[in-house]
Amino acid sequence: MSRGVKKIYLESAWKLHSLHKGLIDNPPPGYEFVTDKSPQENIFKSASRFGISYLLAHGIDKVIPINLTKSRMERFRKIPRDTDLLYSCGHLVFRKVPWVVDLEYLSLLVSYNVGHFNRYRKVMQTALASEYCRKIICWTEAGKKTVLLNLDGTKLEPKLVTAYQSVNRRNFTKNAGSAKVKLLFIGSDNILGEFEIKGGREVLEAFTLLRQKYPNLELMIRSDVPRDIKERYSGYDNIRIVEEHIPRERLDHEFKTADIFLLPAHNTPFLVFMEAMSYELPVVTIDAWANSEIVENGRTGLLVPSSEKIPYYYGECFMPDFGTPPFNKAIKNPDPKVVKGLVEKTSILIENAELRQQMGRAGRREIEIGKFSIDKRNEKLKRIFDEATA
Repeated sequence: MSRGVKKIYLESAWKLHSLHKGLIDNPPPGYEFVTDKSPQENIFKSASRFGISYLLAHGIDKVIPINLTKSRMERFRKIPRDTDLLYSCGHLVFRKVPWVVDLEYLSLLVSYNVGHFNRYRKVMQTALASEYCRKIICWTEAGKKTVLLNLDGTKLEPKLVTAYQSVNRRNFTKNAGSAKVKLLFIGSDNILGEFEIKGGREVLEAFTLLRQKYPNLELMIRSDVPRDIKERYSGYDNIRIVEEHIPRERLDHEFKTADIFLLPAHNTPFLVFMEAMSYELPVVTIDAWANSEIVENGRTGLLVPSSEKIPYYYGECFMPDFGTPPFNKAIKNPDPKVVKGLVEKTSILIENAELRQQMGRAGRREIEIGKFSIDKRNEKLKRIFDEATA
């Protein structure tokens, strides 16, 4: 096409992730994203207001692979006119149009239930090897590895590329003059039941030990929290737990006034890690899934070895086992070794304000001009789109 700006049709699986909203706001030069809402997305968004959409989706997904089902339902759906490329947000496309797909890890293209993976392996191989699939954009190198280990890479490897996402830079000056040291834990704002997978139980057990050594500590938690946890820690005057939605202005204040971002997540919530780094916070987390790709140990934060008691992967395929009954059961019982590691690593930062500032500044630079900057992301995406639309 001869237009000066090429249009990319952004198609969600069910509901646009915040990272995709960031793409719409800051597209690569020469491109713009367009999107519309499918009937399924409207239903899903309405249900999410009542906190049931993800519970409902995962319940259905135990029986049928809902992402693959949606892809098949929409195989005859037309994309908007005058668009040059379809950008699939985490699902397969069965239409004869040029498309690219992004993914966190391979099995999510068909289902949240990793148990469906083997049954639909050939479906994934065929769709991704199709001439219409131009690029496979992996959020992390760990995600890329799930493709290479589980599918025939002969036709797929030339299409595979890792493109880290990014968040906006913050226009503020970090104030590090307070006598108190504030630890911040931020859970999901729109997915219920994420407190434990984000390491919330480990944080509270570690904080119980830390407050005995450092009386100037405080902990702020923004997350839904199980009732037994709230009751157990309700008497702590240096712990604040906020379960309801926080307006952006207040959340901004919590980030700006924190000293350490403590999120020992058993998965990789990369956007909140990047958001903490954008606020010049050192990050303390565990070395699970792709966390070490986002948090550079000793430079932008500190990593604690993950628990050997948690079944992180499904069999030998390197596919995350997030959300399965054995995984969910395991994360309800914090590993003492992990708690001990969190206490040790967090203590280093509590005692060394200069190190906190050094790591915080290094993280902020990565967001502003480094590998997680919008400019670096868009340089890579522009190359991807240029090749896909050539």
